[in-house]
This record gives sequence, C-alpha cells and structure tokens, in this order.
Amino acid sequence: MKDSPDGSEGLARNQIGVLGIVFFVVAAAAPLTVVVALFPVIIGSGNGVGIAGAFVAVAIVLTIFAVGYVAMSKHITNAGAFYAFITRGLGRPMGLGSASLAIFAYNAIQLGVIGGFGYYAAEFTSRHTGVGVPWWVFSGLAMGASLFLGVRQIHAGARVLAVLLTLETGVILVLNIGILVNSPNPVSDYSFEPFAPSAVFAGAIGVALMFAHASFIGFEGTAIYGEEAKDPKRTVPRATYTSVIFMGVFYAVTAFLIVNSVGVGNIVDLAGSEGGNLVFAVSDSVLGRAGTEAFQLLVITSLFAAILTFHNNVARYLYSLGRQGVIWKRLGTTHPTRKSPALACYVQIAMVAVVVAVFAILGLDPYTTLFTWWTGVGAAGIILLQTIASIAIFVFFRRSTVDKRPWNTFIAPLLGVAGLLPFLWYAITGMDVLLGGGGWLQITFTAMLFASLAIGVIGAYVIKARSPQRYAQLNSTLGDRL
Repeated sequence: MKDSPDGSEGLARNQIGVLGIVFFVVAAAAPLTVVVALFPVIIGSGNGVGIAGAFVAVAIVLTIFAVGYVAMSKHITNAGAFYAFITRGLGRPMGLGSASLAIFAYNAIQLGVIGGFGYYAAEFTSRHTGVGVPWWVFSGLAMGASLFLGVRQIHAGARVLAVLLTLETGVILVLNIGILVNSPNPVSDYSFEPFAPSAVFAGAIGVALMFAHASFIGFEGTAIYGEEAKDPKRTVPRATYTSVIFMGVFYAVTAFLIVNSVGVGNIVDLAGSEGGNLVFAVSDSVLGRAGTEAFQLLVITSLFAAILTFHNNVARYLYSLGRQGVIWKRLGTTHPTRKSPALACYVQIAMVAVVVAVFAILGLDPYTTLFTWWTGVGAAGIILLQTIASIAIFVFFRRSTVDKRPWNTFIAPLLGVAGLLPFLWYAITGMDVLLGGGGWLQITFTAMLFASLAIGVIGAYVIKARSPQRYAQLNSTLGDRL
C-alpha cells in the first residue's frame, strides 16, 4: 500500500479502471433523469427544436476544457481534483476556496437528487401499491445505501453503478430503436433541423445551454479517482474523454430522435402541454405502457446512481482536506482494512441528512424545492469551478516547464475559459430559471454560491496568519512532485 503524499496511509490503490471511472462519472449525470426531466425544459423553455445542437455545442466546449484538464491530471494525482489543480495554478487561497465551493456544489446537487429520488420513489410506490409512504423514508434509504457502498472499497460501488447505468442507458437505447422502428413519423421524413445553427441559437439559448451543461455534470470527477485508479496517467484521460464524448453523442442522438418522432412542428407544443411527461408520452406511442413503466422505475435507480457518485466525490474532497490538516485531521484517515475514506463518508451523509430532515419537518415538497433549488445552485457552482480551473490550468503551464505542447497547455485552456464564461453568465443571471423563482430565493442561493468560495479563501489566510508552517505545507501534499 503506497502512502499518501503527506506520509499517512492513503486510499486503496489500483482499484478501478477506465470503465469503472466512466460508470461513476456518467452515473453522476443521471442520463435517464436528464432525458425525462430536462429534455422537456430545454425544448419548452429553451431553444425548442434546436435541443440536439445545444448538446453538441456543450460537448465541444467541455471536450476542449478536458484537454487542459487531462494534461494537468498527468502531473497531479489527488483525490481533491479541482482543489489540487487550482492550488497549483492560482495559489493556496483560491485553491482552498475552490475546495469549499466544490464541497458545497456537489453536496447541493446530491441534496437535490436525494429529494428527486424520494419524490419519484414515493410516487411509484403509491401508484402501484396504494400505500402512501413519505418521500423522506425513501430518501433516507438511499442515503443509507450510498453510505454502505461508500465505506467499502471503490470497486464495490463501481459494480453497482455498472448495473444501474447499463439498465438506464439500455432503456433509452430501446426507446431510440422503438422510435426508428415504430415512430408515427417515418424515418424518411426526419429533419436535421435540430442541428441547424438557426435552430440551435434560437429562442432562449441561455436556458438551453445552461440545462444542457447541467446534463454533463460529473464528468469532471474523473480526476477525483486518480489515487485509486489503475495507471492513473492513462486511465484518467481516457475516462474523461470517453465520458464527455459518450454523453454528448448519447444526448444529441436521443434528442434528435424524440424531436422527429413527434415532429419538428409539434414538439414545442407537446413539451408545453406534457411537461415532465413528454418522454413518457413518446414512450407510450412507440413502446407501449410496459416501456413507460420501465422508464418510471429506472428513473429511480438512475437517481440513486447519481446519489452514490456525488457521495463518493464529496467524501474524497473531505478526505483530501483532512489529510492536509486544513479541516478535522481524522477526515484524512482511511478504513483500516478497506482503505476507503470511511469517516469522510459518514460526515458527508450527516451533512446532507440534516438538510433533508429540515425540509421534511417543514413539509416542503421534495421536487419543487429540494430537487429544483439545490440542483440549480449546485450546477452553477460546478460551472464556476470549471471556469476557475481552466484559468488555473492555463497559468500553471505558463509557470511550469513540465509540458510545452501549445494545444494542450495554451490554446485549449484559453478556449475552455472563453467557452465556459457564457455558461457561467447564464447560470448566475438566470438563477431564477434554475430555482423556479427569483426575489429573495435567487439572492439567497446566489449569495451561498459565492460565500462558499469566499469561506475557503478567507480560511486560507487565517491558516497563513495562525500557522505559517501548515500553510507552507499545503503545496507539498497535493500529489505528484513536479
């Protein structure tokens, strides 16, 4: 067992390969939930027919971002990922700020997904058994199951995700095949307008790009598993590119088929009238009721897969910060036999369980509040993180001689910043769309977003003032020596 960079016993090594990491990061995006819950929003409130092209545009920007990201991952292997990268590029205060922001953003998204899981599971159970079980019971079960898998070695969770992800992608593929074979509109009449620039950049393009970007959240988590990966210098880059390209093609093709199955001239109106049931309506027409039932069940398992992934992400950030002594040092310890960040896993679940309990006690709706509010602000946080990381990667390679490839270390990071800045602008100024309302709610959540970044930055200067030696050590425990 190799020790961690600071000399303490670290995470279990050589536990997970390319496909295992891909399962984790694609599961975080919850592709079936994206198709069911976000497609209707993008079509009805975004750029309408141009939805497929919006996914292509986002995939291109994120692939360019990934170029610099994977170049950096070859020189730094750390469970803190964004934290380690940004610290190397922009310094310890911004690095700790990004770690604080990452913990907030991933926790926020997981909170939303936990609420969504409880909502859909309660609805499904009530519809099929007539028993009204409170949503928070199912949310609690999901948190317990993710904790159980989290404290085990990483490959245990990877096996579960492999099954769940195969099921949810499989049912979408079945829908796509059903559309091609049994669509009311013949394939010969299909239009490529969903990819046309005039359609892609029509309507509320900001809303479309914002939600399309949210559909990829999780792919940047590949570097988090570097310490536990087999041959991380190759595994992390391959997993990153595989994830973003797979999701881009998968979403774009599915959106293209759904639009054409209904008809280019009809899809926007149907999205407006059906709302979140749009894909179920399409499934009913091409697969029948049995296919729709499968969709409704697998949406629940899709959400659990995302809960498990975000649990692992946050636990590893907490572990990384604890290992450096930035926060409670015991968080930087691992299970004596499994070598998983067990204590960090318990703390992570406790953090979200408190918020879930508050929402349950107040009797708030798990979908319109817990799911909508927290996934919205979490998505904005990830965009902000990616933007800061792109800047940090560019600066790092300007100061370092470890890699002089112009495209990987200069051009791509700059293009990544240029591509992400519009997404960030739309996410922050359009927070009311993500939250489903403006006013005090928008102000509160926007303030929490930037406060989470500021807390880390301020904390770094507090550490510098109180313990200069510990502050100086922050750079020495980030991972690979350069």
